[in-house]
Amino acid sequence: MKTVIKDKVLDFKDKAITRIIDFRIEKLSRLGNKALAGIGVGFLAVVVICGAVVFSGVEETEEEEPLPAVLVAEDTEEESVLCYSIQVDGKRIVTLATEEDAKAVSDNIAAHYQTEGSEIIEISYDETVEIVEIEETNPDIMTVSDAVSLIITGTKEPKTYVVEEGDCLWDIAIKNGMNVDELIAANPQADPDRLKIGTVLNLFELKPYIHLTLVEQIDTTENIKYGIKYEDTDSLYKGELKVKLAGEYGQRQVKKQIVKQNGVIVSTQELESKVISEPKDQVMVRGTKPLSTLVGTGSFVKPMSHLEISSAFGASRGGSRHLGVDLRNPKGTPIKVVDDGVVTFAGYRGTYGNMVIVSHGNGIETRYAHCDTMSVKVGDVVKKGDQIATVGNTGRATGYHLHFEVRKNGVPQNPMNYL
Repeated sequence: MKTVIKDKVLDFKDKAITRIIDFRIEKLSRLGNKALAGIGVGFLAVVVICGAVVFSGVEETEEEEPLPAVLVAEDTEEESVLCYSIQVDGKRIVTLATEEDAKAVSDNIAAHYQTEGSEIIEISYDETVEIVEIEETNPDIMTVSDAVSLIITGTKEPKTYVVEEGDCLWDIAIKNGMNVDELIAANPQADPDRLKIGTVLNLFELKPYIHLTLVEQIDTTENIKYGIKYEDTDSLYKGELKVKLAGEYGQRQVKKQIVKQNGVIVSTQELESKVISEPKDQVMVRGTKPLSTLVGTGSFVKPMSHLEISSAFGASRGGSRHLGVDLRNPKGTPIKVVDDGVVTFAGYRGTYGNMVIVSHGNGIETRYAHCDTMSVKVGDVVKKGDQIATVGNTGRATGYHLHFEVRKNGVPQNPMNYL
C-alpha cells in the first residue's frame, strides 16, 4: 500500500508573481510515505507571503506515485580538506596545500636572507614558528611565493620601486608621497648614497611576521689595500698631486662567519685567512708651491652655456638655507670651471653626490655638485672654461641640475654676483 498526495492547489493573490514555495527541504524530504499518511485526512497548508499552497485529501491508493522533486532533495555537505598552516606564536599566518609546500616556504625565507655562495650553519627565530596539519572546509590556500612574500613583508601586496638610470632617493620619495628618511628606514639593506640601477626598494616600512637570525659561513677573496707614499716637489702647486708609480692591490682568501637578523649583518667573524699576493705601495708626487702664485683672473665664465635657475641662493630648504644656486639643464650637459684653479676635491660626498671643488686662490673656492660624471681628479690644474664634469642628479637632488657654490674664505657667497 502506497500513499500519494492529491488535489495540489496553488492559490496566489497576484497572478504576476511567480510561484514562490519555501519548503524546509531537508525536513520534508526525510518524511516517508507512512509519516505523510499519519498526518490525517485533514488539510496540510503552507502559507507564503504572496499566497497559499493547499495540500488536501491524503488517501491510500494502489498506485505508486513518486514525491515531487522539491520534497526529495537532499543536503550535500562540503568535504573538509587536509592542508598545512604555518603558525607564528600560535597564530595562523598562511595555509599551504601540502607539507612539502609549507617546508619550502621556510626554506625560501632563509634563502631570501642568505648571502650568495654562503653555507647556512644555523637558523633560529625570535618567535615560535610551527607547521601544523589542519583539516578545513574551503581553506585559503596560498602559493609558496605568495606565502614567503607575506611572511617577510607583512602584506600580501608589497609596494616596491625598481631603481632606474638617473634616479635619486629624493625623487623616488617625492613621487611616492614619502620623505627621504622614511624611504631609508624602509630599506635598511640599501646604501642611500650609492643607488644601483635595478635595485628593488620597499616603499613602506617592513613589518615581517618573523624575525630570523641566520648564521652562515662564506669563503671569499678580498683585496688588500695598498699604501700611499708621497714625494714633495716645488714644481707642482700645493694640493696638486700626480701619480709617479701606481699601486697594486694584494689578495687574500678569507673564511668568515656572518650573523644576520632579517638580512641585516649584525656581526662578522673572520675564521681564517691566507695571503695570495702582497700589495704594492703607490708613489705620489705632492706639490708644495703656494696657491697664492696661482691666482684666478677674478672674472668668471658661465659654468654652462644656458643658465636657468630652479632654486636661488639663500632659499629655505626645510629649515636650512640654500648655500648655492641650482641651474637646471638636461643630463650630460657639460660643466665648465669658471676660472683658473686647482682641483682640491673630486668624488662622492653625501647629499652633494658627485662633486668637484676648485680652489682659485685668494680664498676663492667654487663647488660643482650632483654631477653625473667627473673628468678631473684631485691635484689637477684647470684653466677657465675647461670641462670638469657633466650634469646629473646624484646625491639628494630634485631632477637634473648643477648645484653651484662660490665660497670666500669658507663663507658661501651668492654665485649670481660672480657670473
